[in-house]
This record gives sequence, C-alpha cells and structure tokens, in this order.
Amino acid sequence: MILTAPLGLLALLAIPAIVAIHLFRRRFPTRPVAGLFLWQVIRNVPEGSGRITKLPITASLILECLAALALALIISGARWHPSGVSPHLVVLLDDSASMSATNPQGESSRDRAVRRILAEVRQLGSTGRVTLIQSGERPSVLLGPAALAAEVHAALDKWKPQAVHHSLALSLRLARELAGTSGRILIVSDVTPEVRGAGEVEGAIWTAVGRQLENVGITGAQRTLSADEGMAIVSLTLGNFSPSAAHRHLRIVTTGGQGTEEKEVFANDLNIPPDTSSFNVPLPPGLPPMRVALSDDALRRDNEVVLVEPHPQVVAIQNRLHDGRGKQALNKALDAVAGVTRAEPGHIVFEDAAEIAAPVQSGSWPVAFGRPPANMLDAGEPKDFAGPFIPEKRHALLQGVTLAGVVWAGTLPLAAGRLHPLLSAGTQPLIGLLGRQPEDGILFNLDLERTNLIRAPDWPILISNLIEMRRQNLPGPERWNYRIGEWVRIRLDHDPKAPLHFRCGDVERSLPSGRTLEFIAPAPGGLLQVMEGNQTLFELGVNFLDENETDLRNKSTAENGAYSAEARGLRIESGPAFDPLFWTLLFIAAAALLANWCLPRRAGASS
Repeated sequence: MILTAPLGLLALLAIPAIVAIHLFRRRFPTRPVAGLFLWQVIRNVPEGSGRITKLPITASLILECLAALALALIISGARWHPSGVSPHLVVLLDDSASMSATNPQGESSRDRAVRRILAEVRQLGSTGRVTLIQSGERPSVLLGPAALAAEVHAALDKWKPQAVHHSLALSLRLARELAGTSGRILIVSDVTPEVRGAGEVEGAIWTAVGRQLENVGITGAQRTLSADEGMAIVSLTLGNFSPSAAHRHLRIVTTGGQGTEEKEVFANDLNIPPDTSSFNVPLPPGLPPMRVALSDDALRRDNEVVLVEPHPQVVAIQNRLHDGRGKQALNKALDAVAGVTRAEPGHIVFEDAAEIAAPVQSGSWPVAFGRPPANMLDAGEPKDFAGPFIPEKRHALLQGVTLAGVVWAGTLPLAAGRLHPLLSAGTQPLIGLLGRQPEDGILFNLDLERTNLIRAPDWPILISNLIEMRRQNLPGPERWNYRIGEWVRIRLDHDPKAPLHFRCGDVERSLPSGRTLEFIAPAPGGLLQVMEGNQTLFELGVNFLDENETDLRNKSTAENGAYSAEARGLRIESGPAFDPLFWTLLFIAAAALLANWCLPRRAGASS
C-alpha cells in the first residue's frame, strides 16, 4: 500500500480524540426506584464527575475508531498500486479544406479519417489517452493533452476542416513534443507525405484517406471600379480540375450583412474549359457587398466569394510652383498618374522652396523645389552634379530610380543637420526630409529650369512614387478584398472614441485603439466589418482562394510508417475510482458508522 497524500494521515488524530471522549464520558449510574414519581426526588448526578476512569472497551468505541482509521486512509490517498501505464495516442488532423471534399455518395475524407481514428482509439481500451492536434499555420490542440478516450467522439464532431493550404511542419513538431518518447503518433490526411511535402515521417503512421475527384472552384476574384467608364467589373479566375469542360451556374447577389435581403444582379450558366480560365462580369457601380457563387460540386469551400466595391483613394494635388519649364513638366507627369485630382487644399502641395517655412493646411505634404530660405543655407555657390549619386535605396520615393545621364543642376550648399538626406552626391544632400516624416516636408535641392531631370525617365517615376506614398497614408484600408491569412492594414482619420473591433461571420475580435490597425484576415472568411463601438467604419471581403486545395486530382488512399518502438504509453497516477483499496476503505467506514448508529437502537429495543 502507498499513500499519494501523506499529510492526510493527520486525520488519524481523530482516533485519540475518540478515546479521550470515551475516557471522560459522564456515565449515569443505575438507580432502582419503587415508582416513576419517585424519580424526581433523586438527584440526577452522573458518576465520574469528569474524572479519568477505566477505558470501557465497547463495540461503539471499536466501530468509531475503525471508521476514523478508514476515513483517514482515504484522505491520505491510500492505494494498492502507485500508478498505471495508459497508452497515449497523438493524432495530427490535416485541417486543409480539401479534407471536406465529398464523393458522389456524400462521403468526405474527413468522414473516413474519423472512422480510422475511432478504430484506433477502440484498440487503446478504456484506459487509453488521446491528444488531437488540428493543423494550420498556427496549430492548435483540439482535445487534450492526454484526454480520456471517451472524449474523442465528441471532439471529432466539432472538427470541420476548412483551412487554406499550409505546411505540416509546425503541427508535426507539436505532435512530437506532446507524444514525447512514450506516445504514438497517427497522422491523417488526404494525400501521402510526399505530396504533402512532409517527406518520410519516422516513428509515426501516416494514413491517407483521400479520393481523386473532379472539381471546379474560384481561384481568384477581384472587383474593380472604372470611374471613366462608369461601371464596375467582377473578375473571376476559375479552375476546372477535370479532363473535360464543366457546366456550372454562376449567381451574383448583393448582401448588406445580417438582416438584409439578397438581390440577384447576375445569373448565367457557364461552360468552363479544363485548366484555368477567366470570366468578367460588368456591373453598375455603387452596389453594396456582393456574394458570387458557383453551383455546388465536390468541394463547396471554393465555390463562393464575397467582394466589396473599392473606394478609390484619390490624391488631391496643388501645384503652386511659379510658371516655367518646371511647372509644365510637373503637370505633364501628374496627368500620367491615375487617381489624381487638382484641388485646394491638396494632399500634396508643390511649391517653391522659398515658401517651405510657411505653414500649410493640416494633412498636406509640402514638396519644395529650388532655393530654400536663407536660414537653411550654408556659404557657397550653386553646383551641378552628374553623379555618382548615393540613394537611400529602401525608401519608397526612390524605388525604380536610376538617374542615369541626369545632371542635377543648381544644388545649393545646406547647413548641417537641416535635412535628412534621401539622395546625396558625396556629402551634398540633393533630396531630403525636413523632419522625421514626409508630412514635415520634402525638399528637392534642384533648379527645375536648368536640370535635364524633367526630360529623363526618372522624373515621372519620382512623381508617381511620391503620389503613391501619399495615397498609402490616406485614411482607409490598403485594399478592400483579401485572401484568408493576408495582413489587413487600415488607417483612420481620427483617434477612436469607442472600442475598436472587427466582425467576420461568427468571428469577433477586439483591436488595439489607435489610428493604424493591423490584423490577419480571419478564417472562414466572408464579409468583414471593422467597427468603432456600434458604428461600422469599413466593410471588407475576406475569401478562400487557394488553387492547391481546389485541385483534388492528387488525393489518394494509403498507409505507411509504424509507431515508435519506445511508445509504451503514459505513466499516470491511478485515481481513487480505479483502485480497489479506495472502495474497500469506503465500505469499511460506511459499515462501521452504520453499525455504530444501530447499536443504541438495539439496546433500547431489548430493554
């Protein structure tokens, strides 16, 4: 016999307490009387008066001590056996969406995987332990670690594979950590390890339960807006992974979220050729978020997308340069950039460098050319530079800029520390920031009237880069439609006054308060609403677009590998319910208490 909680032996102090009670018990002597009416005149004084008397060895004393002993042993965790070895099975579930693909009989790879797992669990017996791991970019434990085998069936009912294509490396590492040296590892997928990119997996059984199926799905989707033509276009990339053309019904309906009726805006039967094809649907602009759906086939996950019409980020430009070749060249470069308008105040204000110190409208980026104010200049004369130029290559303004054959004319010497250089010639700054951020101002130390930069290919690239930098800093999301797992980045035009959160189907998560939001587009996707309190700020589309999961031609059925020879199971302390000594002691304690309770009744009945 062993004790799992030795401090419980302190409960044995109840036995000397019981003995003390019997030693000091005040016992009443027998008083013979001729009649009950005489009982009242006899003083009812017990013998002993609390003095220690001879310990009476009675049945009551023995039963009470026996019950106290049994209960003390139960409290101290008395066991016949210290621990038991239970087999431990770690199951890695491939959570890829293709596991949900169904054959013509309505059976999916997920259904076959569940049957295989339950058969393995039955072999473990009632004492077996099971851990279920759900694969993904961030693998998670679906059941366990080391849960009872009886819990597996309920956990597998909650498993609905729907993830995009991902590597199993992290999931397999987690499985090995939880299995240790004593657990068995079972991997269930719909492809062999070679196809899944896992190679040879040692010390584990890999079970492939897939079936080759023909399938058609949406592998790419985009919704664009053409302001010039006054129309919107839904562009779809369709993958037909079968040897022949497939006939599908395409339906587009508008949906404004929960509680809003759907309205059909397009419906047509398509004849989709094998491999990849494109399909465009022109629609009127201004429609709310819409759901694009193909008729169902083997895999429903890739038959539907939600698309939100983008709101163009138009950059307002204000050209305040003095008349001349430079202003004309700037206007010509601006005309070649899409998503630009002329307005006052502008998001970008082009001005002469002499005015760079003057305050500008809030939200405007001052971009100056020419001679800066005197407080920024150092002693010296203007110079021309033909290179070599030293650019800050990682800065967005200089992406794609080479300056080959460019003569940078009219460069003035600047006081030290007045400019953070982005482009230099030796120690002379040519382009620089007036502060830490572009909104503090950008100075081109350049005479536009003399330089040949305005005739070089780098000139429109510089202007386009500058406008795109400003566009990315405008309020709103970078894009309006995303794939699951992509980063969503949103800029707000105000400090939030209520808690920020997003809601996408059944997924709802809080966001840190701030003007810049970053989060990962969640699964399973759908219409995503970014909210400030109860107010919806933006609506985005999040979709499952994965050609790897849509192609079901490489699925197969096979089983290879073997469990590790060291997989003997977990050594688990046996609970009281599984130890016969617990029930024996519990019976002894209950019987002793019951017998002790019945003794006075028997004595009273016999008298």
